[in-house]
Amino acid sequence: MYDSNENDTPIGIGIIGTAMWGNRQGGACIEHPLTEIVGISDIREEAAKDFSQKQDISVPIFTDFNDLLAMDGLDAVIVTTPNDVHAPISIAAAQAGKHVLCQKPMATSIADAEAMVAAVEKAGVTNMVGYTKRFFNGARFLHDFFQREELGRVYHVRAFYLQDWLSNPKVPILWRLQKDRTGTGSLGDLASHITDLAQFIIGEDIVRVTGMMKTFIHERPIAPRSQETGTVDVDDAAMFCAEFENGTMGVFETSRNATGVGDHWRIEINAENGSVIYDKVEGRVQLSMRIGPARGAGWIDLPIPEDKYGVAGAENVHEIDHFAHCIRTGEPAAPNFAEGLRVERVLDAVVRSSTTGTAIDV
Repeated sequence: MYDSNENDTPIGIGIIGTAMWGNRQGGACIEHPLTEIVGISDIREEAAKDFSQKQDISVPIFTDFNDLLAMDGLDAVIVTTPNDVHAPISIAAAQAGKHVLCQKPMATSIADAEAMVAAVEKAGVTNMVGYTKRFFNGARFLHDFFQREELGRVYHVRAFYLQDWLSNPKVPILWRLQKDRTGTGSLGDLASHITDLAQFIIGEDIVRVTGMMKTFIHERPIAPRSQETGTVDVDDAAMFCAEFENGTMGVFETSRNATGVGDHWRIEINAENGSVIYDKVEGRVQLSMRIGPARGAGWIDLPIPEDKYGVAGAENVHEIDHFAHCIRTGEPAAPNFAEGLRVERVLDAVVRSSTTGTAIDV
């Protein structure tokens, strides 16, 4: 977390996109001592005003993000817009010399993701993709745990991310259900998180996938209580099997139609010396060992040191803290755009696999 020895002059942050994730990241910036929101941008001026009121700040509002990029005192931007404009905004910010934290998935095409990587590398700015699940204390604890290799060779990874908000067919069409705005549905929205999380924890990349994607509700109202409907052209659910670089087998499941679930993600890992489970709802890491003093004890809870990994529920602040620290020190941020591109390549392979019915190399 925040190092009091660092320069205490706040980093000037601009928020681009003021919906749910703009509010979450904006709130974390306000809470953090090293960051200060100096401007906001949204094509919907009223939404930006609502954001200012909700966050209790008074800063310039721009309907054109280029005007925000030109303002004095701006050091970095956080991009929380619909997916289709992640690339042009992030590239423009990098070209203006601004550090960039972009919400996931980073782009709607591999070409756009590659262009984003090229832009930030050419500009030499700190760049980061908003895979917030990495900043849950249990996820960072497990990453370090696997670095010690106490569990030996990893055999299996199983991960799911389930939501239920689309189970109701009366939920209207919005940008997350339109391919030209979002790219994919639950695959990009949810599977991107657990793909990054699995690769982060075990330290291996996925190299081959076999995927399946489904849309259950093809028509939805164009607005609340409207009788007119529009077509949903993205996936409601996606599943894929994966092979990691070291031979680990993976199974990934996502759905926004998992009735009664709410918002739930979980990862299970089986290795030669034992297994671990990290469950977002329960908020704990569990271990079962085949060898050593804990063998035969069943599932036991592993304590997560708060002095190193922070408290549960502060993941957005941890994420902003990491972004700010890397801007201050010049250390590479993680996950950066290059890591985000690796996730995009996995998702693209899943789409191609689902279309062709064959296994696809990443």
